[in-house]
Formats: sequence, C-alpha cells, structure tokens
Amino acid sequence: MKKSLLAKLTGEVLRYQNKAFLKAAMAVCALSVLADEEIQFVERISVDRALKDEPALKHFDALKAVDILGEFTDALQDDHDDAKEILHNKIRRFAGDHKQSRTLMRVSYLIIAADQEISDEEHETFVELCHVLELEPDQVWEELHV
Repeated sequence: MKKSLLAKLTGEVLRYQNKAFLKAAMAVCALSVLADEEIQFVERISVDRALKDEPALKHFDALKAVDILGEFTDALQDDHDDAKEILHNKIRRFAGDHKQSRTLMRVSYLIIAADQEISDEEHETFVELCHVLELEPDQVWEELHV
C-alpha cells in the first residue's frame, strides 16, 4: 500500500513541477495541428498518442492536457497573432534545455507527420518552433524524419 501511495505522490509531484512543460507541449500541439489551419482527425489521434506514450508527458492528466489544448486552439482560431506570440513564450521557456526541447519537437513531428503528408505550412511551423527553442531545424528534422 505504501509503495502505491508513494508512486501516486511521485506522479503528482512530477505533474505539479512540470505544469509549464505540459503547457509548452500543448502549445506545440496547438500550433502543429493548426499549421494548415485545420485539425484533422489523424492529428488529433496523434496528440492522444503523444500524451499516452511520450515518457515526458505520461505523468500528466490527459483530460487536463486536452482542456489546455482546447483553450490554445480556440485562442489561435480567435486571434491567431496574439495567441501565437503567447504560445511561443510558453515554449521559449525550454530553449536551452536540449532534452525537453527535443521532446517538444518530437511531439510536433508526430502531429505534422500523422497523415503521412507534410504540407509546406506544417514544415514551416516545425522550423519556426525549432527557432523558438533555439534548435537547428535541419538537424532536428533529419533526426526525426528518418
């Protein structure tokens, strides 16, 4: 019983400490799914898969993450330019942290490549997110696009 409680507590602490990371990840998701101005079903499934399978996101409550994603996509659809700047600021907090930046870009790639067709707009969004995170886009793309 104690081990189970300890595991739950550990998970709660991880979620609490990484709330900024969850918001950055959902910002990446929102920008990636709306890169071509529409949310496709297959992209939505990719977001769910990332929440379930990506080790850095597994500790988060999926319903909370989906709520945050919904807020961010609504904001982008209502006032794209202002929302985009706010979301970039949430993402920018992880610039310089290679491990977390790489995870954020894996999430972006998973979403934009979900339908097996990567549009120019999706690729531009990927490159833009790399710049926000101070990563070399070509290097990141090559690592993920293998």
